[in-house]
Amino acid sequence: MPGFDLFPTFYFVPTYLICWLLLAGLVLRPKWGKRLFLPLSLILLFLLRLPSIWFNNEINPDESQMITQAMTLAQDPIYFRSVDGTTGGPLDSYALVVPSWLGLPFDYISAHLLAFGLIALFLVFTFRAAQLWFGIRSAQLALFPLVVLLGLTQNGDFLHYNSELVAIVLLAGATYLLARQQQSEPVRPQLFLIGFLLGMVPFGKLQGVPLAAVVGLFTGFDILRRTTTPMPQKAGQLAILTLGGLLFPALFVLFMAVGGQLDSFVTFYIEGNFNYATGGNQLDNLLHLPRFFGKGSEFAWLVSLTIALPIIWLIASRLTRPTHNGLGVSALSADRASQTDPLFYVGFLSLLTLITFYAITRTGSEYVHYLFFLMGPFMLWLAYAWSGLLAYNQPVQWVGIGILAVYLLGFGVQALNRYQQGAPMNPYPSDNQGGWQLPKADIVKEIVKYAQPGEKLVVWGWRCDYYVQAQMQQGVAENHTIRSTFAHPMLDIYQRRYVADFKRSFPPVFVDAVGSQNLWMNDRKTQGFEIIRPLAQFVTANYRYVGLFNDARLYVRNDRFNANR
Repeated sequence: MPGFDLFPTFYFVPTYLICWLLLAGLVLRPKWGKRLFLPLSLILLFLLRLPSIWFNNEINPDESQMITQAMTLAQDPIYFRSVDGTTGGPLDSYALVVPSWLGLPFDYISAHLLAFGLIALFLVFTFRAAQLWFGIRSAQLALFPLVVLLGLTQNGDFLHYNSELVAIVLLAGATYLLARQQQSEPVRPQLFLIGFLLGMVPFGKLQGVPLAAVVGLFTGFDILRRTTTPMPQKAGQLAILTLGGLLFPALFVLFMAVGGQLDSFVTFYIEGNFNYATGGNQLDNLLHLPRFFGKGSEFAWLVSLTIALPIIWLIASRLTRPTHNGLGVSALSADRASQTDPLFYVGFLSLLTLITFYAITRTGSEYVHYLFFLMGPFMLWLAYAWSGLLAYNQPVQWVGIGILAVYLLGFGVQALNRYQQGAPMNPYPSDNQGGWQLPKADIVKEIVKYAQPGEKLVVWGWRCDYYVQAQMQQGVAENHTIRSTFAHPMLDIYQRRYVADFKRSFPPVFVDAVGSQNLWMNDRKTQGFEIIRPLAQFVTANYRYVGLFNDARLYVRNDRFNANR
């Protein structure tokens, strides 16, 4: 497959025009629209993201971290013994093992393909929930801006494989099942599955726990509010929901206990993450949300759209009456939310949105990929707003469609400005990567002289891409060593584990990547591996310094060094 250069104009223009055709389809409502809109949207999303998917290098350092963890888990599947994903849950790394079952390598293209698959699954679940609650047309109109954003953005935080993706799929799946539950009497297998999916969320991302609690709370509320269901039956349904929620955590705790890692699970995942990034004043963090949205580039446009449509609906409700015609659908399916259960939807979406605001701002880090947690609530809000707008006459509906058109136009204007200014339209070029080939830094070329793919490697610092390029497993649980370097209450615990892991794996090659090409850690005097005295002593006694490559120090185990002389 040919690669994409920095200015793939002949690819961008046709795919961007297809976005306009999809929007036109929403307005013209062809007969195939109901059945084909969702699959066509996902195909378009894949085409729009293809330049970044085919980029076989890290878009974000987190990708290298998780690919390395997956590569290691494929050989030693006991989490916390072989790997520690720090803020990322175990499921994020285990998920990256799946492409290898299909014969794909542990590299960035495979990770980008999996990221697309998870995003597509998230959009399908959220679309189906919106369809059940607000009608097919509302769901389609709400899906469109998400496809445009996730397809046309060049913000790497929305393109790389990240630790939010598994969690948002689980949350979206549970929300879809909740929407299905509302259509009829709750059935036990479905309640159990809702609980099971929500119980998995903490193992995708602890940050998603408050969101899972909201979905679980409203599932229980929907059970309790049914006046025709006897109380003993409600109690049984709640018990099934609770049992489903507890099952996966219980299985994982058992897995940890059998693998001898239960203490590590509690110490490094629960305690370690609660000690991570206290984040200062929560109110200040919330007040900085507009700044946070701005860091998401075009995400701020989605926020504006999500605010604008309900305002238009509110104004229309004051100036005119619903007519259920024009671009909308029949009275049977238009404005379904306001006709059936508005308090439930408004209550659910309001609480879910507020809790999400809290969850993404608690640490104060403002990492842009946290914004993935808001995409589900925003898409449902958009669908709810459209369910109201579609009940009004054509002028009201055309205002909404016009705003969608301006939203899409903004991406085209932005791309044109980049082109005119000489800024890359595609920051992820693949035209010189040699097809499905991994790049190799100079230090990696030296590493493979002394070690083989599949062996253990230890890199002190934050350059997990060296593991991926060398196709070598990590020899310590913490493959990016910020928690063994920077001051925090558990620093001593992390350092002692690091030394123990190093001695246990006894890797043939050791790299101290601290230097000008390392992330966050650049000062060898205060951040080099020598800050851990037992580690420095062990390396001095058992390794030979080979040289400086990519401003990183390379050490080779004595027996390997002697064998290669």
